[in-house]
Amino acid sequence: MFAGHEALASTTLVNAAMKAETGLSGCSNNTGKQLYNCVADVLDRMSGDIGSVNVPETQRALQTAASRLRAATGKAQAISAITQCQSVIAGALRKARAIGGAVVPGWGDSGLSAIVEVLGHAAKLIQTKG
Repeated sequence: MFAGHEALASTTLVNAAMKAETGLSGCSNNTGKQLYNCVADVLDRMSGDIGSVNVPETQRALQTAASRLRAATGKAQAISAITQCQSVIAGALRKARAIGGAVVPGWGDSGLSAIVEVLGHAAKLIQTKG
């Protein structure tokens, strides 16, 4: 059963990340506060999309980043919101890899790398257009 959860978590995280990439493409016509809000909406949707696999820490990190993006008044704050989330999730990914790619309770598994990639794309978008 545990292996089944691991596969489900990975698939769910990867699928959510693919949807988020599409969502970020839709944000690319925005700048400033509109861009931050658009990216925040994408992160909130991604958080909701992964809810079925019980990874609360991943969801919480994404929701915190979304909240901080909405509160951001400039590019530096917006980038900080994304990079802090990246750091938290990258730490969980390192932990998952250290224990052989297994599910890290509350985080998921190697599907986390897809989430990190989305966050990298979001940071680049904000850096370029924010």
